[in-house]
Amino acid sequence: MSRFSITLCTLLATAGVAVAQSPQTPSEGVDLHRTRLIPYATDAAAGERQLSKQRYMQPIVEWTRDAEGALLGEFTYPFSWVERQIFVRIEGVGVPYEVLVNGKSAGTSTNGHAATEFNITKISREDKNTLTLRLLDKKSVADIEGFDAASSTPIAYVLSQPRVRVRDIYYRTTKGTGSVVNVDFGAVMHNETLGEKSSRIYYELYLNDTIRLTGGHRDVQLGMHGIDTIRFGAPVPDSVLWSSNNPSQLSLRLKNRIAGRDVEFYDIALGLRELQYADGSFYINGTATPIEWTEVSPNATAEVVETLYSKGHRALRFTAGGVSDEVLTACDKLGIYVAITAPINTSHMGPSRKRGGNPSNNPRWRDHYTARVTQMIYTTQRHPSVIAYYLADDSANGICLYEAYLAAKAIPHGRPIFYDDGNGEWNNDGK
Repeated sequence: MSRFSITLCTLLATAGVAVAQSPQTPSEGVDLHRTRLIPYATDAAAGERQLSKQRYMQPIVEWTRDAEGALLGEFTYPFSWVERQIFVRIEGVGVPYEVLVNGKSAGTSTNGHAATEFNITKISREDKNTLTLRLLDKKSVADIEGFDAASSTPIAYVLSQPRVRVRDIYYRTTKGTGSVVNVDFGAVMHNETLGEKSSRIYYELYLNDTIRLTGGHRDVQLGMHGIDTIRFGAPVPDSVLWSSNNPSQLSLRLKNRIAGRDVEFYDIALGLRELQYADGSFYINGTATPIEWTEVSPNATAEVVETLYSKGHRALRFTAGGVSDEVLTACDKLGIYVAITAPINTSHMGPSRKRGGNPSNNPRWRDHYTARVTQMIYTTQRHPSVIAYYLADDSANGICLYEAYLAAKAIPHGRPIFYDDGNGEWNNDGK
């Protein structure tokens, strides 16, 4: 029987069955997910790669609580942000939440474990603004979150981007002939205006911040609310490829020029590596690489990761939850292979697929499972250390995990999707 037949049979078998009440939607008002991408006003500022306050980014560094327990912060909307788009990125809340700006709702998310962005342009105003994180009842997602989530102060920062903006960056590495490696880049451009707009993207790729490997520019014409991808490539020597033994990183520098004005700069650390998974083995840059996973809590800090590295651990499998960007960046720099698990663990609900049993076979939760798995991928896929994803921990199996697996495989990220607790069914690349 094919996987699609199995999916259909399972759906029919569970139709009309309500095991536990799930929130109606995983999120509202959320912008498209992406790996962390910070715009800067100059190339020098971009090269510092800081999360501190600068012209186009303001972190929320001080929080207070109101009588109902909501977190309150402030940001300033300067005149230089007029005619630009404004977003707030929220990382590491740990519980479902709603974002409000000046008392007006920007949106909600039931997944407090992954980075989420909201467009707050229309509800922000010049000068002082109040940002509120209203923490929602965790009981709404308790059925699928049977894991410990550390309570910590959320990371939140407000971004200002031009109305024709760089929305995301991706790249793919393939080995060519001899010692040559081909790298294909894509810069996803988004026009947020009601008219046709053009942009010119300048790009440069550097090794060790001094050796320029390639550079040039590309033009793009975007229609009303249009989205397009600027593509460019470069041959690089295989000596710069990232691996545990050689965690080298390059610098991709981008400049967005609109109507003769430079409106945003980026300097992105890249670890270029080719990854394949076949017949139960990982191949890093064409070489078979044995992987022995060490299970680690997603609440582990960068300091914990560095300690594990000093003790000889070179492959970490983070269990269900949310792994911070700082921890993944540390793994990139150290040369630690990483597997991340979506924030799903339903072990406390039992293994039964029948009415009242495990939510993994309850179609009411299907959108939540799919959203959590795909959000995990989109928000971490630019980290070279991440070489595998896990659908969940100890969550039986059923329609929700089937659909989440198919959604994960539809994203061209190149990593295997594992699920060891699925009784050997087809939604596990490692079976």
